Amino acid sequence: MSRKNAQHEDFKISEIIEKLKTALDVKGDVDIARALDVDPRLLGVWKGRNTIPYERIISLCIKNHIDLEWMFAEEGDVSTEKLEGKHLVMEKEGYIRVPRYEVHASAGGGAIIHSEQIVDHLYFKADWVKNVLGIPRDSLALIAVHGDSMEPTLSNGDLILVDTRVSRVEDGAIYVLQFDDALLVKRLQKKFDGSVVIRSDNPLYEPEILHGDDTEKLNIVGRVVWAGGVI
Repeated sequence: MSRKNAQHEDFKISEIIEKLKTALDVKGDVDIARALDVDPRLLGVWKGRNTIPYERIISLCIKNHIDLEWMFAEEGDVSTEKLEGKHLVMEKEGYIRVPRYEVHASAGGGAIIHSEQIVDHLYFKADWVKNVLGIPRDSLALIAVHGDSMEPTLSNGDLILVDTRVSRVEDGAIYVLQFDDALLVKRLQKKFDGSVVIRSDNPLYEPEILHGDDTEKLNIVGRVVWAGGVI
C-alpha cells in the first residue's frame, strides 16, 4: 500500500519534523522549512492538519542519506546508529543502495530508463531484498509515479521499486511499460484467449485490450514490487 501526500492515521507530521531536526542537526522549524523548500507558514499548516508531504520528505531523506525506515517508523520500531547528527544508512552496515532515475511512469510522458539518468540512491536492507524480494540488486530500479491513473494504489509522486528482469505477464500484477518514448505504470491481466488487458486502478480510466500480434508489441520494462510497502 502506497503512502499518500495527505493525512495518515499512523504518522504525525510533528514527530517527523522532530526526526528531521535530529537527522539534519538543526533546531528550528524554520530550518526544516528551508530544507523542504517551503514557506515556514506552510509547515504550520501541515502541523495543524497533520498533513504529511511524503514526496518532499522522501526526496529530502534521499538527498541526505537519511534512513526512510527510521523516518517513518513508530518510536522503538527501528534501531539505527547516529553518526554526526544523522541517522544514516550505509551499504556496509547491511544495506544496499538502489539507483533512482530521473524519469516518471505515468499515463503519458516520461522517458526510457538510461544509466545517465541516475540522480541519487535509496537504501534498502540487504536481507529484505534477498529474502523477501529475492531480486538481484542490479535488477532493481527506482522511479516516480506521475498522474492519478493508478489511484488509490499508487499516488502522484510515489516512488516505485521495479524488478527490471521481468518481461512476461503475471496476471493481476503492476508493471512499468514502454510505449513509444513514454513509461506507463499499469496493471496487466492475461486472458485465456491470449489477449492482454491493460488496466488503470482509477475507474475513471478505461481499460485497453491487446489482441493477437499486438500483444507482441507490449514492451515490459519491469514489475513493480514496492511502493512504500510490498504491492
